[in-house]
Amino acid sequence: MLTLRVIPPRLLSGGADGVRPQNDIAGLYFDALWRSWRPTDRAFALALSGAGMLARLGLAFRDREAFRQGWDADEQALLMGLGGADAHLGMAARKGLHRLLNPAAYPLELNPLKNKRLFAERCRAEGLAAPVEFDGPANRLADWLAGERAVIVKRNYSSKGSGVEGFRREDGAWISAGRALAPGEAERRIARAFAAGAVVQRACAVHPALAALSPGALPTLRIVTAVNEAGAIEACDRMIRFSAGGPKPVDNFNAGNFVAGLDGEDRVRTGYRRDGGSIASAVRHPATSVAIEGHPVPDVAAAVALTIEAHQAFRDGFRVIGWDVGLTADGPVLIEGNWNPGTDVLRLVSGESLGDSRLGAIYRFWLARLRDEDWRRSRPIQCEPRRPRCMQL
Repeated sequence: MLTLRVIPPRLLSGGADGVRPQNDIAGLYFDALWRSWRPTDRAFALALSGAGMLARLGLAFRDREAFRQGWDADEQALLMGLGGADAHLGMAARKGLHRLLNPAAYPLELNPLKNKRLFAERCRAEGLAAPVEFDGPANRLADWLAGERAVIVKRNYSSKGSGVEGFRREDGAWISAGRALAPGEAERRIARAFAAGAVVQRACAVHPALAALSPGALPTLRIVTAVNEAGAIEACDRMIRFSAGGPKPVDNFNAGNFVAGLDGEDRVRTGYRRDGGSIASAVRHPATSVAIEGHPVPDVAAAVALTIEAHQAFRDGFRVIGWDVGLTADGPVLIEGNWNPGTDVLRLVSGESLGDSRLGAIYRFWLARLRDEDWRRSRPIQCEPRRPRCMQL
């Protein structure tokens, strides 16, 4: 897997010796890279950025600011109109920045925030609340499934809700994606997925207070925690994701579902979802007609406490983690942790630029304390260590 450090066009017009505003996280990041790079690195970075500019020329005709920032169409839809564009952190910077702040992310097979089986093992070892998972030998999977009414199957190393399947039993038959399965079909599909490395979990029941807000999938809180200036774990950001309805067993925003911020009383603010190439808000849920804004969210404090406890358990090599916490009938559970958490959707629901947020201040703190050798290793193209044939440029 590659990490590409593509300089946004707006940063190509000035040198690295200028004074950047403190809220320009991307500018501070790329300036430090530029100072550490060799002449050949700089030349290659400029070539990468030029290729990126050509790929985004279509955006230039729709919005000049999106082109200037190096945003793709998704970022343009999410971030345009929020203000303070230079204080956002686009895809051109986010992954490379997190790779510096979270050095334990690679190699991926040893990353417990990417390898879903390692994540489940760590949660069990640390006694962290998480969904019940099948962890026996493959020849016992059918026996385990016989005692379950609903399960979730997740392809290992997947992200953004891809590779997730839900199975539920009704009147003795398994149903998946709204379709009744032939006898034995569910067991065979689940067994194949497990043999290929997938995790198989008991599906969690949605908290009763959220059943009408998230029909069809477990709603989750996204909570971003970070090691702060004093070395303590701090919860910096939070939002809720909930299903728009339908057969998909996930609540991910990119799968057509809702995201929303929370107010000071843990009530839902405006809900947003994708509507074609733009972002639309909704007053009522399209499937249940329940009011979205003002809907109370239970167990938020317990969920935040769980993520702080979890970050302490996963602390080695990870300064910033984005947690997905399921809000179940039995209390909050850890669905997964993300070593490269997105910041654009958080900015959408809060209206606050990353550079002006508490999380932005922590980013600046750690970027200023990285070692020179960390920056020197962060080349324009950085490869995963377990793939020695991949050339470092």
